[in-house]
Amino acid sequence: MNSQENTTLLSILIVEDNPGDLFILEETLRLTRLPIEHIYKSTSAAEAIKVLGEKKISVVLLDLSLPDSSGFNSFVSINEYASTIPIIVLTGLADMEMALETMGNGAQDYLIKGEFDERLLFKSIQYSIERNRIRESLRESHESYRNLFFNNPMPIFIWDPYTFQILEVNEVGQQEYGYIREELLTMSVLDLREVEEHEKLKVFAKEFSETEVTKNSGIWKHKKKGGQTMILDISSHRIEYRGKVAVLSIHKDITETIRLQEKLEEEKILKQKEINEAIIQVQERERNEISTELHDNVNQQLTVAMMYIASAQQKFPEDSELLKQSSKFILHAIEEIRKLSQTLVTPLIKHFGLSKAIEGLLDDVIAVNNFQIDFRADSFYEEDISYEFKLSIFRIVQEQMNNIIKYSNAENVSIRLGRNEECIDLSIVDDGIGFLLSQPRKGIGLHNIMSRAELYNGNVDIQSEPGKGCCILINFPQENALLKEKA
Repeated sequence: MNSQENTTLLSILIVEDNPGDLFILEETLRLTRLPIEHIYKSTSAAEAIKVLGEKKISVVLLDLSLPDSSGFNSFVSINEYASTIPIIVLTGLADMEMALETMGNGAQDYLIKGEFDERLLFKSIQYSIERNRIRESLRESHESYRNLFFNNPMPIFIWDPYTFQILEVNEVGQQEYGYIREELLTMSVLDLREVEEHEKLKVFAKEFSETEVTKNSGIWKHKKKGGQTMILDISSHRIEYRGKVAVLSIHKDITETIRLQEKLEEEKILKQKEINEAIIQVQERERNEISTELHDNVNQQLTVAMMYIASAQQKFPEDSELLKQSSKFILHAIEEIRKLSQTLVTPLIKHFGLSKAIEGLLDDVIAVNNFQIDFRADSFYEEDISYEFKLSIFRIVQEQMNNIIKYSNAENVSIRLGRNEECIDLSIVDDGIGFLLSQPRKGIGLHNIMSRAELYNGNVDIQSEPGKGCCILINFPQENALLKEKA
């Protein structure tokens, strides 16, 4: 006992009906030099119970042979009202077995009458109070644990990492999963998991059982009794339960949070699609406006300039060569503007179809570039596909051909457009110089391609390495491409 405990004044209750034994015991107590404030005396169990109800007692010295009770019953009756107070049993040699039985049921110590002095009595009282303090501390700790476990607002399970058997579960866990406690205690934690997570759980359990890992957390999918799936954030701790290693798991249901996040992500994607669609519509409108301006205004002005040059050649023959050279530059500019105007104008997909429009685009590319293009669309049919989707495919091909012309130094290009019952596939492969995907790119060509693909939930896979060309594979779910009235 520490110094603070030594100075605590004690109130001792002696339960003894023999006047001689009572006198000796009281005198021996006074010789112990214990800090005794009060000594209360009772000659029966009934009197002792009354004192226990009225006074704050530090320790009970109990004789088992009383007028209204005897033997083990004496201890039971007194202990019912003194369960938090240390009891020292006073016994004779003949009652040793009975004294040991009382200690097995909660008594702190026993003393044999006539066989102890003040030193032994001092130690017995001192040690009994200390052991009782430790016992009460453990009991309170156990009660706190039980309250924390059983009254916790979150589901808590204790399970065996070797057998996966559920060892304990609180009431909230029962309610959350839809099972009663008896059902859960016959189940394993594997029964609560989705099948695809069984191997992951086995690896997790092995860490707890064979390594120094003491806690872990993660996201898991669990099943309720009715089969509904829950998404849980589970915090797990290694504990000792009934003498062996166990896992205590605290479950936090985040199903609604995840669903809300998914909904927000879907709305974000939808909003981004709307933005991309608006941008693409503006781009198409600007393309048409610029194409019309180039064709109807700029080219007309250049044509007028050509006419003035022709007139000047007649009036100033001495400058004919210079004017002829100027005429060639203007004619070249007119041709370049015509080509640019053709790339900007919306293709005649509605009249000739997507495949023919792509073929026309590629013919113009081949006419002015030194590489071969192999285009195939044998399995592609487009009668039930929306015009907007066809236009996006055309622009993707056009965008990538511009990239190839500007950057790739390719000699061969292969383009495949195909369709099956589930999807529409587009691949554009060149044998050019390639590039590192991790390096930032100056142009916005690939960004435009990906934006148009995302508009129709297309999955874009870009493969390229220096010296190994570039391969763009795009897969579109078919339902996103169909005409609305046939969707």
